Amino acid sequence: MNWKAAFFIARRSMKGRGGMGRRDSTEMGKGTLKAPGGGLGGAIVAIGISIVPLILVMTVSDGMIEGITRRYIETKSHHMQIGLPLGPSAEIAAAAIPALKALPGVAAAYLERDGTAVAVSGSRSHAILARALPADYFLDPGTGRFLTALEGNPIPSGSRGMVIGSALAQALAVGLGDLLTVVTPGAEADDTAQYLGSGYAPRLSTFRITGIVSAGYRDLDALWAFISPEAGDRILSYPSSTAFIGLKVENPYGGELGGEIRNKVGDAMKGLYPQWFEDYLVRTWPELEQSLYANFGTTKTMLLFIMAIILLVAAVNLGSALSTFVAERTMEIAVLRSLGASDRTIGGIFTGAGLLAGAVGTILGVGAGLLLAVNINPLIRWVEWIVNAGDATLSRLAGRPALPLKLLDPGYYLEAIPLVVDFKSVAMVVAASLVLSVAVSLLPSRRAVRISVQDLIRKS
Repeated sequence: MNWKAAFFIARRSMKGRGGMGRRDSTEMGKGTLKAPGGGLGGAIVAIGISIVPLILVMTVSDGMIEGITRRYIETKSHHMQIGLPLGPSAEIAAAAIPALKALPGVAAAYLERDGTAVAVSGSRSHAILARALPADYFLDPGTGRFLTALEGNPIPSGSRGMVIGSALAQALAVGLGDLLTVVTPGAEADDTAQYLGSGYAPRLSTFRITGIVSAGYRDLDALWAFISPEAGDRILSYPSSTAFIGLKVENPYGGELGGEIRNKVGDAMKGLYPQWFEDYLVRTWPELEQSLYANFGTTKTMLLFIMAIILLVAAVNLGSALSTFVAERTMEIAVLRSLGASDRTIGGIFTGAGLLAGAVGTILGVGAGLLLAVNINPLIRWVEWIVNAGDATLSRLAGRPALPLKLLDPGYYLEAIPLVVDFKSVAMVVAASLVLSVAVSLLPSRRAVRISVQDLIRKS
């Protein structure tokens, strides 16, 4: 018997005992048939069901991570930063920015000065990151894609204008046109500073809110306060603030960002300012937000680990089904042996059955998982509608106000999950599922190989 015949038998064995099963010996005289034996359909379904959440979690988590990452690198950290000495930062940037923009692969460059501060409105206060940026930054296509103007002008202007995030405006209970008092440290070594026990005295500055913006992610919207470079020169002093040149490149996800482009940027800055520039002052966005992305990666790994355990349980279920399968077909195995089937062929039949069951379950699971992932945003809205409709009905009957549910609240998460399908990861899931299917089939195959015709004759 060759492998083609073994594969044919394995394929037919997946269907279980169909049609006219064998007669029950205790009911032979009455002509009663024994119930058909079970196939591997349940194991196939279990594998498929276990792979669906694995594909869904993998795709959705990748989409969420990429969506948040794009917002961070386009509106917060830039694609690359070059640290500058604070004092002459404006003079350095005036010469460096034109040279950096001329480099291949560099799309834009901006001077930014940042400083921590406290914003006060009435009895409310909130820590902020004051960011002094030129108007060109807000006109950048990447910035404009994710930083949306909700009210007013999104570009800060003058020495008293300020644009704040929507979550910060909510926390301070302020709106367009309202005044904010901003408290920053000032390098004032006067009697008051000495009395306070430090070399710094608080500086109070008043700003009028000229715009409210949102990056679509609450963690960012709750922190930002944008001001003009003119205002930054006035309230952000050394050493309580930092200055750097933020770069936007043509391909922020390419390998050349940390290689070729980084080297060219370093060479250009070293040629302009050899007296103070060092290579470590150039940092890419994965380095700038290393802890954030490590946290994302850890969360995704834990979710995938849980889903992988479910897949392992489904594979064990397949092994159990195959063991039952072998026990039900001892007579057929003996017949095959009497026809000259070798141990290798007998084992191949059941290993092939396990591989086929795993392949069918994997294909069904991957297909269903990708279908759900592609339609995840409509599905979420559909679930929200169903839940909210049911809650509204119950609220009317109970005489209480309805509590609307929003699974993707743009105040805390992304408004919509970007679709990201990593086909390499999908291929790894498929390969792992097939390997597990073969692995759990080995023990039932060994049991099948040990069945002999002589033992069956002695027991009959």
